Amino acid sequence: MSGWDAIATGFGVLLGSAGLLVFVVPVLWIISYYSHKVKIERIRLQAQTQGTEALRKEIETLRQQFQQLRETNTQFVLSSDNSLTALREKVERLEERLSALEQQSLQQRF
Repeated sequence: MSGWDAIATGFGVLLGSAGLLVFVVPVLWIISYYSHKVKIERIRLQAQTQGTEALRKEIETLRQQFQQLRETNTQFVLSSDNSLTALREKVERLEERLSALEQQSLQQRF
């Protein structure tokens, strides 16, 4: 092989390598770019999912608080009803006693 043949071969290898780089580098860049986008999207979706889970927990906590409030309200209503019933019975007994005393008073006058 003469000197010019070696130079031509070296130049051909250089051009071939450069041509290969012209195609390989953009392909590698595209692959890495979309791989990065996929990772970012996964992270974003994971953050949304965690936010959704936190929201679900808060909603469940609110449901439990509403249930406790309903139970407390029911107990209060029942307690109030019992108190009113007892008070009503006392008033009726007092009215009966008052009526009995009035009748005795009327009978003593006659």
